[in-house]
Amino acid sequence: MKINLLCTMNLLLRMSISTCLMLVSNAFAQVDSHKSVIDKYSKELIRQRDKGPIFVSVPVAYVFGMGGERSPLYCSPSVRAANGSNKVIEELIVGITYRSAAGSSAGSSVSRFTNIKVKRIESHFFNQLETSKCSGLTGELNVVRCVYTTGEDCSDDIQAINFGAIPLQSRTKHSGEKP
Repeated sequence: MKINLLCTMNLLLRMSISTCLMLVSNAFAQVDSHKSVIDKYSKELIRQRDKGPIFVSVPVAYVFGMGGERSPLYCSPSVRAANGSNKVIEELIVGITYRSAAGSSAGSSVSRFTNIKVKRIESHFFNQLETSKCSGLTGELNVVRCVYTTGEDCSDDIQAINFGAIPLQSRTKHSGEKP
């Protein structure tokens, strides 16, 4: 009787060990399948994406001042930068030269933007120009500096918007001039 009991216990022990081993092997198989899913999505996250444009515009411009000798009227454009790229912009410095419809100088402005996140718009207000009217002005955009947080230069990704309150165009670089 003791021998039958020992044989039964031995058989039960072997069956439980084989069951445990089967469960452990199934668990490892599931971990491997999850690992391949994780690898698939991690590769998607770290793949190189196209950069995309950074838009600079002057969508609105206001006339300020009381119109008297102490407070003359002046045009104040709002400069906006929209990050359409897939990288955060660490620093963007743009200069804009404004001209009247007759072609005479109407003033200039420099705007510095920092830490523009992906798909965000930043604005700079209260640039005081040398003219009392905002209508009929155009602007020439000059990129002074543009750097992504990765350290890459983004000057070539800037696009001037040619409509809005003051249409902008990019300044053409002359031969021999540094970018």
